[in-house]
Amino acid sequence: MNGQEDEHFIPVAHLSDLDERGRAVVRVGEEWVALVQVDGRLHAVQQACPHRGGPMSEGDQDGCLLYCPLHAWAFDVRTGISPTTPGARVRIYPVRVIGDEIQVAASDRVPVP
Repeated sequence: MNGQEDEHFIPVAHLSDLDERGRAVVRVGEEWVALVQVDGRLHAVQQACPHRGGPMSEGDQDGCLLYCPLHAWAFDVRTGISPTTPGARVRIYPVRVIGDEIQVAASDRVPVP
């Protein structure tokens, strides 16, 4: 068992679909999700910032922190939690890569602080 038996992973992209920054925007069910690569590992977060809906995939990145391009709210792509804005968070989605196929869990999860 790999600990992921309760997740339903769906194919959303291929590694070749990532841009030069290691990012892509994909559809998971009814949600748009930003794929973000950090140190060779992919993370998936909701595309719309919870503050004003800014496109997270277009924001600046500093290590594991991804910044909304509208008002620079920061979110840790590993946890979804903002280290700078108390109580703010984005949904995160489990990701796995099989071969060159990127798969994201269809069920979203919000981290508990």
